[in-house]
Amino acid sequence: MGRMRLDILWQRVLKGAETCERCGETGESVRRAVLALREALAPRGIEVVLMEKALPLFAVTESNRVFIGGQPLEDLLGAEVGESHCQSCCDLLGAQTDCRTLRLEGREYEALSEELIVRAGLLAANRLEAAAQ
Repeated sequence: MGRMRLDILWQRVLKGAETCERCGETGESVRRAVLALREALAPRGIEVVLMEKALPLFAVTESNRVFIGGQPLEDLLGAEVGESHCQSCCDLLGAQTDCRTLRLEGREYEALSEELIVRAGLLAANRLEAAAQ
């Protein structure tokens, strides 16, 4: 069986080089999670590739999202999408702004944690392998 590739896409609104605190935290988590997934999946012949996408200012509802193997992280984990006031975005965009949140297992996440991203990545890797069988 040849090498497989698991793409991870992180997207966030950028104003110049700036993003909000939540997106910044998610970005750090994504980068750590990609390193952990590369280590975990390399022996299984799966290459993990990180892509980052900058969104325009009007796309706040699509900001702070992670797609793994083309699927939204919230779908992989069965999480609910919500939103809450984000002061960092208000400061960045100069307007009252709500940002995406995820609710999973009774907890609300404003920024995505490394653990959630790794969990979703492992699920996506299992699906990738099953599809290649």
